[in-house]
Amino acid sequence: MNLMIPKKLLIIFNDGELNKILSKYFDYLESKSLSDNTVKNYFRDLIDYFIYLKLNDLSPTKSIEPKHIRKMLSFLIDKGFSKVSISRKISAIKSYITFLEKFNYSKNNYSELISIPKKSKSLPKVMTKKEVSQLIKHVEMNTKKNLRDDALIELLYSTGLRVSEVANLKLKDINLEKSEIKILGKGNKERIVIFNNKSKEKIIRYLKNDKRYISIKTEALFQNKFKEALSTRSIQRILKKYLNFSGINSKYSTHTLRHTFATHLLEGGADIKVIQQLMGHSSPETTKIYTHVSSSTLKNVYNNSHPRSFSKIKN
Repeated sequence: MNLMIPKKLLIIFNDGELNKILSKYFDYLESKSLSDNTVKNYFRDLIDYFIYLKLNDLSPTKSIEPKHIRKMLSFLIDKGFSKVSISRKISAIKSYITFLEKFNYSKNNYSELISIPKKSKSLPKVMTKKEVSQLIKHVEMNTKKNLRDDALIELLYSTGLRVSEVANLKLKDINLEKSEIKILGKGNKERIVIFNNKSKEKIIRYLKNDKRYISIKTEALFQNKFKEALSTRSIQRILKKYLNFSGINSKYSTHTLRHTFATHLLEGGADIKVIQQLMGHSSPETTKIYTHVSSSTLKNVYNNSHPRSFSKIKN
């Protein structure tokens, strides 16, 4: 059985024939050029669906009927999942049922009745330039202790890379001479990302001097003390540690740094198409959200600076 398929999923029904179907479903997902991380999440998000089927004596190899679609949504809501998590799980369920119907495991055609709840569009959190400087200053204060963290956080802000992309970075992906990184992003799409001189200096210093975290055998750029690639969770924890040290909003995350990278570029006059390319967005619509963030920033600057702004006028 493929190691990408979680054991928790397999033991719910403990059925050899079902396991074969799940293996074929794995091949189906791979044929769609999805990243390993996306495939893993698709299978993880099927666990609650399979539990629901088991509790209701329903078959995992047939399409779910409309009446059970509504009950299943209630089941997920009762388990306390957020709207975002439910939306993701419904997407995974729809994909699995579509597969069953496409390859004639199920004769019904109910997948089209499953609608994925629309996410409410909210503006992403963005750090101010002062907060970024404060964060990096606190990281640099600990430079002697940890050159790796200094290089890591500088790179996150200077490139806007996804945390998964940073975790997957290999030494061979970095071209220090050209200040470029070759990234294999979502959907296995390759792109080139540039980084600044500060990042270059810190990466070189880290590679030359921090022997605790460097093993050529591992190939990963950022490694832990066991000479293994840092996980996405470890990278998040490292950032949280320095956010707490510097007294900045601890709710910020690596994704906040990614949003901040894009917003600060836009405010600096960068073209939206260039930002789209650097961020690895397949659609310009995804990148356009940063124009709204930038507009709100401009309003704040105006309200705090103009003598006739609402915040300055007193009755």
